[in-house]
Amino acid sequence: MTRPEQREQLFEMALSAVTEAVLTVDENQRITYLNTAAEVLTGWRRVESLGKPLSVVLDRRGLTSDIEYEERPMIDPDGRFQGAVLVCRRRRLDVEIALQTSNASLLAHDEALFEEKERAQVTLDSIGDAVVTVNFSGRVTFLNRVAEKLTGWTQSEAKGKTVDEIFSIVECQTGEPITCPTARAIIEDRRVSITSGCLRAGHGGADIAVEVSAAPIHDRIGGVIGAVMVAQDVTAARELSQQLKRLALHDSLTDLPNRTLFSERLRAAITAAQSHGGHTAVLYVDLDRFKCINDSLGHAIGDQLLQAAALRLQGCVRSSDTVCRQGGDEFVVLLAAVAHAADATACAENILGSLQSPYRIGDHELRLTASIGVAVFPDDAAEGEALVRCADVAMYRAKNNGRNNYRAFDKTLSGGPSE
Repeated sequence: MTRPEQREQLFEMALSAVTEAVLTVDENQRITYLNTAAEVLTGWRRVESLGKPLSVVLDRRGLTSDIEYEERPMIDPDGRFQGAVLVCRRRRLDVEIALQTSNASLLAHDEALFEEKERAQVTLDSIGDAVVTVNFSGRVTFLNRVAEKLTGWTQSEAKGKTVDEIFSIVECQTGEPITCPTARAIIEDRRVSITSGCLRAGHGGADIAVEVSAAPIHDRIGGVIGAVMVAQDVTAARELSQQLKRLALHDSLTDLPNRTLFSERLRAAITAAQSHGGHTAVLYVDLDRFKCINDSLGHAIGDQLLQAAALRLQGCVRSSDTVCRQGGDEFVVLLAAVAHAADATACAENILGSLQSPYRIGDHELRLTASIGVAVFPDDAAEGEALVRCADVAMYRAKNNGRNNYRAFDKTLSGGPSE
């Protein structure tokens, strides 16, 4: 700071501290300065009084004939008149009371601001969502407690750092970065939402599933000066949603795909076979005399036996194939792509051998056999439901032929239930 600027600052501080009203005017009697006491006395703020005639300023409160003042001319080094300094006096008590009232108002205003800030702080720390504010440059200005926990940064550590240093938002499945919502809110001057993203803290650690919204912060004249981001941790909600979705598509006992999911995969497999001129096969598997085991040893043993059989069935097929529990002791196997019908019967033989090995369930050693029906698209049926019915008919023929065997569907078969 240069010496003239220092002198001007000291002059300003001195005049603001005095209780007498001090005004300066130019050679045309137009206001060039008011100190604090003069603002209180005249009712004019300094910025709005500059350039106005002295008589106008004094007349706002009818002071023209109600005050006395000393006027001292301001002369430049060449002796030219530059204006005057006026020290105005009314009854001293009036000015002091006005100053005291003004100071009391300022104190009350400061107290109100403090209370409002404290109320906002308590509110932001009490809500369950993370709140982050940034300035126009994208540097952090505030974190509430949830945001501190979510990002791993304290407010004092994070303040002044760029958002990218504190956290980033990525696509949960691919890890691809998503443009920072606070930056978009500032640039686009609008509310921005991200309903499916993961917050990755700058300190490292596991990604946290979040739903995020950000909105611009404006000054009094509507200019964007920053942004506020609110992030909700939805990890538990998404896990629950995935569990419910899985339950809707899987058997609760064996965790195998249920009929709904099996039907979707069968449609997809047939569509692919039609496109490439290939084959798709369905194997209908019924466990022989399972009802006898279930009735004699109880449902708990029966359920464990079904779970064990389901694992063996899965071990007999490829990862691209599907094993479905159709209900009770019946399973359906989808061989998504087979080169020849013989591949499907070979799989049926493999399943029969696997299921025959003894099962150890608690204190019991149990044995199972199965009857299997095989149907192949497009040889036996042109669509999914018909293909499953064909495999079911073939399974009943295998069961009627003595169980523990398989039968491929052909046009001569007709079927029905058997004990």
